[in-house]
Amino acid sequence: MEFVVAEEYREQLRFSAKSSAINEYSLRGTSVDISPGGMGFTSRLFLPRQCEGSLRVFDPTPVGMRADGTPILEVAFEQRVKVRRVQMTSHEPTYFIGVSFAEPDGVDPDIGDRIMLLKVAGEGASVPGAASPPTPPGAPDA
Repeated sequence: MEFVVAEEYREQLRFSAKSSAINEYSLRGTSVDISPGGMGFTSRLFLPRQCEGSLRVFDPTPVGMRADGTPILEVAFEQRVKVRRVQMTSHEPTYFIGVSFAEPDGVDPDIGDRIMLLKVAGEGASVPGAASPPTPPGAPDA
């Protein structure tokens, strides 16, 4: 999954080029749970409470491969979110981040089951590089 900081928060929050972030406004994480009201994920980067952004969950089944061998993944779910909870869970550091959906009425009530099916399907994939972090849509080929 991927979190992209909303425009109105970008003056306050920017990730270092030396960090594990995708770029100065985007980070990748691992989804832990999802429900119609929000989602929990882990990340190696801190996000402050009340920060807003777009959350994208990718279908783990690649639709193709880039020239450098990284998989091309499609967005399965995207929603505007607000960070509600942040807890450091490991000294590495690793953070558990809980977000709420800005428009929960627009979320499929079965989203948790649907994402879990995608996750299980992706774990069974034998495509080289499928376990690698996703290449965001629109990213240039290497």
